[in-house]
Amino acid sequence: MLDVPSHLLAERRRLGLDLFDEMWEGELHMVPPPSEEHQRTGGRLYVALSGIADTIGLHVRYETGVFDPANPTDESYRTPDLVVFDEAARSARGVEGRALLVVEIRSPGDETFDKLPFYERMGVAEMLVIDRDSKALRRWVRTDDGLDEVGPDSAGSHQLTALPVTLHTIDGRLVVRGHGHESLI
Repeated sequence: MLDVPSHLLAERRRLGLDLFDEMWEGELHMVPPPSEEHQRTGGRLYVALSGIADTIGLHVRYETGVFDPANPTDESYRTPDLVVFDEAARSARGVEGRALLVVEIRSPGDETFDKLPFYERMGVAEMLVIDRDSKALRRWVRTDDGLDEVGPDSAGSHQLTALPVTLHTIDGRLVVRGHGHESLI
């Protein structure tokens, strides 16, 4: 771990350069800003999911931290691209522990899969990983043993448990269906 002087971290925070940083049990992870395609995918997915979540009383946020509620000093959190949660998990910091769904848009070489044990420990109910370039989907759901990866159904689709939404990939595009609407991302 790089030992960064506190005055440099304060200046980074003052300039807004820490927007995508994460704290992993006291270890700072300085994440580069997402690419245009990463932002496009996340933004369009947010639009597709937020109206559906609103109708069933859930919240969707973009780039909001999932915090370890046992660690009130902000030394342990991850920032998924999207997070779906209920009112009980909402706090001024972001989401405390058990999110219903975290979505990570995976860019080449990023730390997406390294976050899985943290999400599992926090009690996250479901995790969706979308490949930034191919839009290929991987999904994990909570079982008695933790978060287990599940494959698509026989039609190649993933039915989310957190939201009444089905997703699949066709020709490098993500198809999101829910509440009678379909979005191509």
